[in-house]
Amino acid sequence: MIETLTGALIVFALVVQPVFLGYFLLYNTYTLWLIGLSARQVRRRVAGHFVDDLDLMDRGDLTKPLSMIVPAYNEEVTIVDSVTSLVQCDYPRFEVMVVNDGSSDGTLDRLKDAFRLRRTELSYRPAIGTARVKAVYESTIRLPSSVIRLIVIDKENGGKADALNAGINAATAPYFVSLDADSILDQRALKELMRVIQEDSRVVAVGGQVAIANGCTVRNSQVIEVGLPARSLPRFQMVEYLRSFTTARTGLDRMRSILILSGVFAVFEKETVIRAGGYLTPFLRHRITEEYVGRRAGTVCEDMEIIVRLHRFVLDKLSDRRIVFLPHPVAWTEVPESFESLRKQRGRWYRGLRESLRYHRAMIGRRKYGRIGWFALPAFWLFEYYGPLVEIAGYLCLLFLLVMEQVLDYPLVNYPYLWAFLLASLGYGVLVNVLAVLVGAWRFRYGLADRLQRHLLPFSRRREVLILLAYAVLENFGYRQLTLYWRVRGLWDAWRGKTGWEKFARVGFRPGAAPAHG
Repeated sequence: MIETLTGALIVFALVVQPVFLGYFLLYNTYTLWLIGLSARQVRRRVAGHFVDDLDLMDRGDLTKPLSMIVPAYNEEVTIVDSVTSLVQCDYPRFEVMVVNDGSSDGTLDRLKDAFRLRRTELSYRPAIGTARVKAVYESTIRLPSSVIRLIVIDKENGGKADALNAGINAATAPYFVSLDADSILDQRALKELMRVIQEDSRVVAVGGQVAIANGCTVRNSQVIEVGLPARSLPRFQMVEYLRSFTTARTGLDRMRSILILSGVFAVFEKETVIRAGGYLTPFLRHRITEEYVGRRAGTVCEDMEIIVRLHRFVLDKLSDRRIVFLPHPVAWTEVPESFESLRKQRGRWYRGLRESLRYHRAMIGRRKYGRIGWFALPAFWLFEYYGPLVEIAGYLCLLFLLVMEQVLDYPLVNYPYLWAFLLASLGYGVLVNVLAVLVGAWRFRYGLADRLQRHLLPFSRRREVLILLAYAVLENFGYRQLTLYWRVRGLWDAWRGKTGWEKFARVGFRPGAAPAHG
């Protein structure tokens, strides 16, 4: 009996050790390759970010108007700051539409007081099905001349995607901006994203990097100095954002394979989104969404699903359209500062990833979907979806073999494989993190004789970069494994049929707060 068990474990060890080692080598090499692709793109975009003459877009007769849609659910802490930031945006013509999605706190009252709202009748084209709209309000305060109007749509709760659809129905401009109510826009953001569309009419959606506002100095609803958060948890997230959201997405953009634009801030061509069915909610009754995902389908991560569906719709029905990602910060957002809030967020993200991949798995391997079908979607399945499961399984198998080695007093673990496994999973991960931080903090030279210098995240002190590099190393030892557990727990929630949003509590932006340096 013991001999049989030992023999089975030997075979098991011989199989699983090289499999896990190969997977981690492949995964981290893939990530490293994306970082390499992104470095040149970041240099080009960052240089252009500071030398582009965006003032040419101040001519309202040449610049397309925008509708800015801000879904808000229980955002009383940040909503006034966010809307104040929006109406100050440097763009010649735009309207701001806040959609109060059945908030149970004082969100609507804060808006009424701050912007002196009055109830009004609104031309509302229900091109996309939504939950019932209860009332529409318009601001009566004096707004900048560039703001066409500021309206608030009060509706029954239907989720963020449903709120965005309500805003699209009320929008009057050919392009709309999806925004989170807890975000702060860079003053140049609208011009920069619309500049991409002005230069290339094939672009149907464009987004950019979302940076972490925790620890930054905020004044007059603008980030005036970039700093590190005071707590460790947001610092680890800053490393994650640089690795996964900035460098990885920039690399995917170079491959024309971007699958997600952050819901915090992105610009879309309204008519194309309407033709594709709008954001996915159970309220939709649209031929395209029913053909692609079925009836009454929904998702907890609408920002990924809409991008994948736009790719699918464009490649099915239209021709030669593009979705673009910019690597420099165009918006700033607050990230969770407690473990419980972060757990909720990561579980939801993973459930949303699973939903989007399952809905559009028919695209995989089909020639007409090009790089999306043969590269982007398979890579997301292999690394983003299965990655947490494989990594946790690798750790558990290693622990199991070490324990059984002691129980049976027989060498089951190949220690060269063990060290190679740890080097591939942890050591290689440290290298990837450090390179991602360096891409974000590196001073790129540009201009006459390369005498000017800029970087992606303009930290005011070198010490902050060194601290972030330390967190890039530490992230692999504890924090990463914890987020893996949360993601797998999110999968378990999905299997149990959980669909809730699990919104985390906001602290709010602290105007004039100095960055933390400790």
